[in-house]
Amino acid sequence: MEKTSLSSKIAAGLVSGLVSGMAFLRIGRKHLSEWIPMPAIWALAWAFVLAGLILALAMHRKEKKNLGDNTKGLLQRILIYALALDLSMFGWQKILHLQMIVPLGMMDNPLNSLGGETLLWAFFKWSYPFTVTIATLQIVCGTLLLVRKTRLLAIIMTVPIMVNIICMDYFYEMPRGVLIHALVLFTGLVYLLLQEYTGLKTIFLAPMQGLSSFHASWRLKTGVKLSVFVLPALFLSTYDYPDKHPQLTGKYQVEDLQVNGQHRKAVSPKDSVLTTVYMDLENDFVFEFNDYRYRYIGTYIYQNDSLTVKWRHPENTTDSFSGRLSEEKTGLILRGKMRGQELEMKLVRQK
Repeated sequence: MEKTSLSSKIAAGLVSGLVSGMAFLRIGRKHLSEWIPMPAIWALAWAFVLAGLILALAMHRKEKKNLGDNTKGLLQRILIYALALDLSMFGWQKILHLQMIVPLGMMDNPLNSLGGETLLWAFFKWSYPFTVTIATLQIVCGTLLLVRKTRLLAIIMTVPIMVNIICMDYFYEMPRGVLIHALVLFTGLVYLLLQEYTGLKTIFLAPMQGLSSFHASWRLKTGVKLSVFVLPALFLSTYDYPDKHPQLTGKYQVEDLQVNGQHRKAVSPKDSVLTTVYMDLENDFVFEFNDYRYRYIGTYIYQNDSLTVKWRHPENTTDSFSGRLSEEKTGLILRGKMRGQELEMKLVRQK
């Protein structure tokens, strides 16, 4: 009988308990909470973790007495089943429109008013075939996990999927519980991969045997490899970057607006008053009049505080703006003339 260390047994019990407990918690919250109170579901989820540790300690005790035991195999099979079930559940929920839910009313809001979670779900939801493709991969991986001959292939396929999910959960600021769930599943996959560490090292950290040999000097080989880093740096150093005035690029709220010396301010959504200014890439310039549907869009030229804008939207407009943009004690001040009117305003940069 192959003996393993106590830490190895505890790892098997802890990972198996965490993954199975997390899978049960998710199923319980979504499908059982109508009949079982949430505190009881939480207690049962933690019971999985405790049971895994108890089984690990019992296995260690039996092993010390030289008694035959297959508890570690049982814990690993529980882990595999929990991963397969959870992946399959995720997949079917995507196919049946039970994931990626975004209220229709939010879809008409400006993009910059939406949070990361809403943006993420809206992006994936836009293409149902893409959603089904992801769901199918999850179901296939879960199914292959259950078959001994395809188990390792399933784990290798699932790892990049989970890494992508973890990155999206973190960088798009998904709820903390969602990120923790993904991390726990990923931990289970890493544990299973480590059981094949020796074989994987032989495969992935060895020269490819199927490629034909090519003889060249060490200097030539090194130079070719370094060129992968040097050439992009060289090409990018000559690139004409679109951000012509990075110190100005951004969205600005208009304050203290004066038109021909008279103060103007929007007091209702129907007021057509200049409220927002955008200075963007490729010298794009936008005046927004209290609503994203009412905009002048053009291209600006800025030099020595002089600012000139040639409008290209609305179509067939012959208007232009010319004036000065300067930094003063009170902030960024824009003064100029448009449609025969004298404009003066303070611009406050927004996030």
